[in-house]
Amino acid sequence: MTMRAIKFSTAVVGLFAYACCAFAQQSVGRFDGEVVAKFMRDGRNMQVEQTFAYIDPAGRRWEVPAGTITDGASVPQVFWVCCPPFSGKYRSAAVVHDYYCQTKSRSWKETHLTFYNAMRASGVTESQAKAMYGAVYSFGPRWGTGLRGVKTGAPVAEQQKVFADLESWIERENPSFEEIGRRLDDGKLPVQGR
Repeated sequence: MTMRAIKFSTAVVGLFAYACCAFAQQSVGRFDGEVVAKFMRDGRNMQVEQTFAYIDPAGRRWEVPAGTITDGASVPQVFWVCCPPFSGKYRSAAVVHDYYCQTKSRSWKETHLTFYNAMRASGVTESQAKAMYGAVYSFGPRWGTGLRGVKTGAPVAEQQKVFADLESWIERENPSFEEIGRRLDDGKLPVQGR
């Protein structure tokens, strides 16, 4: 092989790798800007200082305006010990999710699925993002239609058990979002070890 052929082959492989990475990133969406916020004097809430947005895989913009006050409450409280709402790779996704749970300007199902995609765009692993999606699907806020299966206000012990079963099932079988929702709605989440 000549040096020219080697350089050409290297360029083609590099371009292919770049295209694959760009496609993989686009399949979960991307952020436009970043969370710039300050904690409020109450020590619990946070105020977004500049507008940022998440662009979902379909190209829809999920904008969070400057001045938004968020408390992270859309992430069920039982998970705050292992997954505090304002830290970790999922922080930006949690702020977007919290804002749309407050405004209810899009359906709860779209909002929860956007939480998953935004977590993936932030670098959260697929299994952790699916488990957190299942947690907000099961214990997070719902509005409008499709309220069957909602467990808001369930005791912490029940939430912990469901989450442990959910994580185990996702690790074993990597179910689709539809399957996660169907199982949670029907109360047929597989028990660990099955």
